[in-house]
Amino acid sequence: MRSNWIRFLAGVLVSVALVGAFALTGGMKGGRSTDGLLYQASGLHPDGEMLAISGQTVTCEEYLFWLGMVCDNVTASMPDVDWSAAVTGDGMTFAEYAKTDAVEAAKQHAVVRAWAQQAGVALSDASTLELDAQRQQYVAYYGSEEAYLQQLALMGISEEAYDRILEDQYLYRDLYQAFCTPGSSLYADDATLTDYAAQLGYMGAYVLKLTGDNAETMANDLLERWQAAEDKEKEYALICEELQQTADGIVTLTAVEDDALSDAMSALEIGGMTAVIDPYGEGTSFVVLRTEPDLSAVAETYFDVLWNQKMEEATVVTNSKLYDGVDVGAFYEKLIQLRQDMMAEMESGAQTDDDRTGGPQSDSAGDSADSAADDPQPAA
Repeated sequence: MRSNWIRFLAGVLVSVALVGAFALTGGMKGGRSTDGLLYQASGLHPDGEMLAISGQTVTCEEYLFWLGMVCDNVTASMPDVDWSAAVTGDGMTFAEYAKTDAVEAAKQHAVVRAWAQQAGVALSDASTLELDAQRQQYVAYYGSEEAYLQQLALMGISEEAYDRILEDQYLYRDLYQAFCTPGSSLYADDATLTDYAAQLGYMGAYVLKLTGDNAETMANDLLERWQAAEDKEKEYALICEELQQTADGIVTLTAVEDDALSDAMSALEIGGMTAVIDPYGEGTSFVVLRTEPDLSAVAETYFDVLWNQKMEEATVVTNSKLYDGVDVGAFYEKLIQLRQDMMAEMESGAQTDDDRTGGPQSDSAGDSADSAADDPQPAA
């Protein structure tokens, strides 16, 4: 699963253009729900509509979840942060940064939903099974269903909203796999991929890598043998087997300026072959057969281009009445206090249960707890 598509905690400043806003009496709903710590900390109803991004609604609950995450990240490195202090040379404050970065996080999820909806891609059965297994990991890690739900309550988010956020990650993967699978409705046509590969200088090649004292002699001998073979692909596989190398097939890469191996490959016509002797002065030689680029590999990078394009072109509309009223410092200070109060209440409840049962009844219970504590926490 591609894990780098979403930046849960911002590491760099981002710039988001808020291209429109509803009037205070506009069509975005304020909501009614009063559940959860995020409502208590902000006064905003979880089911209120905070953002509309490329036609996808982002609720107050989801936005405030991301805002809390960004604030957690900021205070992890700056515990005494002054939210009104400038963080950039143009006067952007830490509070403005946090609000903007929360929009960016919500935007990534909304763009995935919008693209999937447009392309007719739904969560695959395999992804659904993985999500179910992931949830069971969480339950097992925290010790019970109740304990897992308590963790969500501490974050201030409902199980439904959290599940949706997790589903987006798998939906992104399903989009990616559909886009990169030849024959699927999302797969770009060969002409588009070929043109894109040419623009970026992509080359395809079968490559043999040879090392050792006789690498140069082997390279020249294998080049002669390979050139004489009628079935070049089959001969490549046989040579790899003899050399005990993995037959990687066609490698697709971009031309690199002032690189001896890249220059030698670029000079070849499609179907051309050459031996490149010790191009880097490290005793390693190569035998190369130039081919057309592997379009399935090109599709993978083309997907990233389209993803970035969709992110740049996404329209972000804010419910100005709700968004402008968020005081980041006050919200986060209250959220932290509410979390602490809830944790104290949970611990008190756990102690009461122990008092009623007389505490742990055997050493095996303690051993189980120690074992659970040693287990790694499932990655979100």
